[in-house]
Amino acid sequence: MENITIVARHLNITEAIKNYALQKAKKIEKFFEWILQIQITLDIGGDNSHIVEMIVSISRGPTMVAHVANPDMYRAIDLAVDKIETQLKKHKGKIQSKIVRRKKPAINEMKGLEGEPEA
Repeated sequence: MENITIVARHLNITEAIKNYALQKAKKIEKFFEWILQIQITLDIGGDNSHIVEMIVSISRGPTMVAHVANPDMYRAIDLAVDKIETQLKKHKGKIQSKIVRRKKPAINEMKGLEGEPEA
């Protein structure tokens, strides 16, 4: 999937930072299969801190957003990716638990099976 957008505000983005952000975004894509789009916004705040906002749109669930400020741009990208991974893991766990709940037989069905006489 090549739906990764990198936007720079108030700064000129270098190829090194752009490639680093792309590499990290592709790591997220491998982690969760239902990702539609990833948007990374790089900015510089008023106190010279680097701000990274990462928005991940997925097909089965809500949009994930991470907002991080750090003096180092590379570290800010890493922290944003970590936050998104945490959100995706939580969402994936919810999906998997719903699937497991659907597969388990209901308690009433199990009691009905035990009460039947054997032939």
